[in-house]
Amino acid sequence: MLFAPAERVLYAMLQIDPKNTPVPVVHQYLLGGVAPRPIALVSTLSADGVRNLTPFSFFNAFGANPPMIAFSPARRGRDGTLKDTHNNLIDTKECTVQAVTHAILHQINLASAEFPADVDEFVKSGLTPMASVIVKPARVKESPFQMECVLKQMVPLGEGKASGNLASCEVVMMHIAEDILDGTIINPARIDHVARNGGDWWSRITGDNAFKLAKPGSGDLIGYDSLPEFVRRSQVLSANNLAQLANWPAIPTLDDARALTNEESNIEISRVTFERLDRIGDFTAMLKLAQAAVRSGMKNFYLFEQTAKTALDHGDDRDFAWKTLILGNFLTK
Repeated sequence: MLFAPAERVLYAMLQIDPKNTPVPVVHQYLLGGVAPRPIALVSTLSADGVRNLTPFSFFNAFGANPPMIAFSPARRGRDGTLKDTHNNLIDTKECTVQAVTHAILHQINLASAEFPADVDEFVKSGLTPMASVIVKPARVKESPFQMECVLKQMVPLGEGKASGNLASCEVVMMHIAEDILDGTIINPARIDHVARNGGDWWSRITGDNAFKLAKPGSGDLIGYDSLPEFVRRSQVLSANNLAQLANWPAIPTLDDARALTNEESNIEISRVTFERLDRIGDFTAMLKLAQAAVRSGMKNFYLFEQTAKTALDHGDDRDFAWKTLILGNFLTK
């Protein structure tokens, strides 16, 4: 078979029972599997007025009306004692939470070290405290996104070593650097977030690895269950590709697909040419080659499947991919 598709890879799976696995191992699996995680740089004050600054990667947002965030100042893994951030929140009910960016990466890493309760991590990390508007804890000047928060609820999630505590906080004031905004959208390339993975791994969100993906429309969509059988049984299209095709208003007709018909006769029909076009993402030329192969007597649907996959992977061109599959299914029968 000319240009045969590669076989799909199936993964061997471990089964992990947390109740029968050491806590440090469970912790590392969670950190690596639930990732990348945004980082909350949390500033608090003790009852005696000592500043504390610590990053937490068990963190996210949970509502906009009122605006709510939550993070987990977990118990220490070595002895189960509570950390300064937890104790300060219980005593004062206030904090500020900052976004962590690549520009302050090493200062944040330094602030994560465990200093005595009477040590000011602003001083140790070299970050700059600045007065908040509503709450007493200081904001971090170097962060382009800062939230002033009040504690609404602290929920203990366990009493043992490394057990979490869910600090649920209402955001009462935001401070956002104007140059990271596109209207009301924070541009990920401009804010330059970093996030935590497992072990010593981190992630950085730059302009090169940030991408846009529109939410599905509110009207009727094809849906995964209504994909034609010849599409669903593909050994080339991934499940992710099938979902792209399913997120489309309607399956094109053969007449629609015929609009892509091309009679070019001088294109080279070879594996090397097809793979080069695939590598550079030129799915339009790939379709020309696939049609030329049919005219030469090679009725190989794989060429059309791979062309559609490249259109989906390189440009999310679902209209082109659908028409390619419809046309290819007709021409190679």
